[in-house]
Amino acid sequence: MDVPAKNKQQWADIVTGKKTYDLKFLAAKILLGRLVRTISANPTPTNVREGVDQLHALYEKNSSAPSVQLDLKNIFG
Repeated sequence: MDVPAKNKQQWADIVTGKKTYDLKFLAAKILLGRLVRTISANPTPTNVREGVDQLHALYEKNSSAPSVQLDLKNIFG
C-alpha cells in the first residue's frame, strides 16, 4: 500500500489525538507521542499541518517496512 496523501483527514485526526490506533511501527509511536502533546498544547492549523508533514515523511521514508504497511492498512483501510 502506498502512503496516502497528506490531505487525508486521518492524518490530522492522528496528530491531534482525535483518533488513536494500535500502531506497530515503533518510530511512529514515538514521534506521535511528541506530536500529540505539542499540538494539543497549541492546536493551530500550522502546527497540525507541520505534524502531518512530519508523520507522513516518516511513513514515506519507511514505506517498505512490514510494520508501516500494517499501520497504513489499519488507519486507511
